[in-house]
This record gives sequence, structure tokens and C-alpha cells, in this order.
Amino acid sequence: MTRQLNLRVDDEFAERLERLSKKMGRSMASVLEAVGSPAIEAAEADLQFESEALAAWEDYELTGTHVTAAAVHALFDEALDRARAVAEKQKG
Repeated sequence: MTRQLNLRVDDEFAERLERLSKKMGRSMASVLEAVGSPAIEAAEADLQFESEALAAWEDYELTGTHVTAAAVHALFDEALDRARAVAEKQKG
């Protein structure tokens, strides 16, 4: 199922998108979807990470329970892996 969206963008953006879509031989909608999907996934991952970090901080403030430096490094490594996966999809 597809949906039609009406977006207001400035003239420069519209012209660049139109030029790019013509060079690629694809519709403007497919170009926007191709570049937009990885950006949306990255934004969702950032929001999830922020939510988890805030929840952990609130838990620490309430209980004093903390994690080791190694556990924090592991969390950041996982976030970096997710970011790299999104970047690879974007290249793909």
C-alpha cells in the first residue's frame, strides 16, 4: 500500500531533487524514499538510545544502582554497530 504525501520544500531543494531523479532515471518519490528510509532509521535509533539512556539515569537517581565502565563501553559499542549498519544500508 502506498500513500501520497504533499510536502512544501524550497525551490532549490525541489530543483536538486528533480535533477537527481532525472540523472538516476527514477521518480522523485523513489529517490526521496531511498534517501529518507536510512535517515528515518537513524533518527529512530537515536531516539531509542536517548530513551534508554534517560531511563537508566532515572533508575540510577532513584536506586543508586550503576553499571561498570565496561558495560557502558558495551552500550556505546552496540550503538556504534547500529549506526554503522544504518550507514551500510544507506550506501547499499
